[in-house]
Amino acid sequence: MKIARSKNATRNIIFGILYKAIAILGPFCVRTVMIFVMGTEYVGLNSLFTSILSFLSLAELGVGSALVYSMYKPIATDDTETICALLNLYRKLYKYIGTIIAVIGISLIPFLKYLVKGDCPEDVNLYVLYLIYLFNTVISYWMYAYKQSLLTAFQRSDIISKRSMIVQTMMYVVQILALILTKNYYLYIIFLPIFTILTNIANAVIVSKMFPQYTCSGTVSKSFERSIKKKIFALFGTKANSIVLHAADNIVISAFLGLAIVGKYGNYYYIMNSIIGIMTIIYDSFTAGLGNSLVTEKKEKNLKDFSILSFMNFWLTAFTTTCLLCLYQPFMKIWVGEENLFEMNIVILLCIYFYIYQIRRIILVYKDAAGIWWEDLLRPYIMMITNIIGNFILVQFWGVEGVIISTILSMLVSIPWENYTVFKYIFFCSSKRYYGKIILYTLITIPVCAVTWFICSKCPDGIGGLVISAIICVILPNLVLLLFFYKTTDFENSKDFIINNIFTKIKVKL
Repeated sequence: MKIARSKNATRNIIFGILYKAIAILGPFCVRTVMIFVMGTEYVGLNSLFTSILSFLSLAELGVGSALVYSMYKPIATDDTETICALLNLYRKLYKYIGTIIAVIGISLIPFLKYLVKGDCPEDVNLYVLYLIYLFNTVISYWMYAYKQSLLTAFQRSDIISKRSMIVQTMMYVVQILALILTKNYYLYIIFLPIFTILTNIANAVIVSKMFPQYTCSGTVSKSFERSIKKKIFALFGTKANSIVLHAADNIVISAFLGLAIVGKYGNYYYIMNSIIGIMTIIYDSFTAGLGNSLVTEKKEKNLKDFSILSFMNFWLTAFTTTCLLCLYQPFMKIWVGEENLFEMNIVILLCIYFYIYQIRRIILVYKDAAGIWWEDLLRPYIMMITNIIGNFILVQFWGVEGVIISTILSMLVSIPWENYTVFKYIFFCSSKRYYGKIILYTLITIPVCAVTWFICSKCPDGIGGLVISAIICVILPNLVLLLFFYKTTDFENSKDFIINNIFTKIKVKL
């Protein structure tokens, strides 16, 4: 069957953004309370454990995406038997993954002390906290995680967003009360696994009601299973690289610079990652639809859609990069105080990091939607090696700046491979024209950022100055981009795409 791609994408974006608002504001409130009630070191502990367990989650990498991709064709052809067999395989693999994470996680306990420079807060036990975090990760795989694959494959992640908004809001409220009333970090952290269990159960019940025809039964053919295993093996590097890109920074900073610096860096990274998370909702909302389109539509239609989405992604990336550059420091000064600020050079590096990370996203979305992970098998490993080696070397010379620079270099190494793979195996044409557009987009973004920052730097400190700067950031970059592109084909096609696929469907029954 053809799924309602535009309708589902619109619905996913709306509820995804609502959920992401909760997922950003909730942890933001929790983090703020923790900074002022408990201290920056506790925030550093949060960042460190999250990063360590991200590495442990490498055991899963490739399984979820490969199996969801494998469902696109059976869904398009109404092959219920194959979908049930894939769901059964997914359930078995996730049980194994949870067990592997538990075993490896426990074996790492003797090495935890080497990942923290200096002492931990006196009222917490590093090992007890780690075991609670580890249990939270393991139980997320053991309890019905496989069922959510159906919602993703059918492009109905809005269902997950709706339920998660309710459960996670309850968790954030309870955690804040625990911090304020008891100042007990253990009581705060124990609610993580409790609400993970509640969320997985709620989503499992919803999936069973929505798709009663799909049960864990049957087995896939040997040839199909070999194809899936090949995709999992190829995708492992891509997903592992994504984890390393984010998690390695916190671990290296903790080991070389201490928990306080991890906490300070984590505050900055939290803001940037929140913006990335909001934009990811948009990309994730149409990944499944693109997978369906690549199966059912002609190459010319897919190439035109790619051009439109690339232009829209550039505009959004240029705008958000400008906002980050101009609003980062004023906001951080209000939020965490001047004593927790980094120098402006780190802010500029983070903005470069953000821009490069985001400008690549459409290429990566198409690569995931098409399942072409095997074709650039070595790329993510080269990227990971570059990042890890760069982290360990540069952190000793330039501290936090060195860590960010190594991440930027690893992304630059990856770009030629990504572009080559997508254009060769999906669009069957050269990527030279696309490179020209990316260079043009970047050359336009730099002066837009510089001029906007110069104007915003004249604004006064405080909330009033932040509001004025925000208004300038909303108006000036978009006005300049509009004046530059309003007569171009990319702008006209993008405008038609938005009108036809979003505005005319915004009244759809959600």
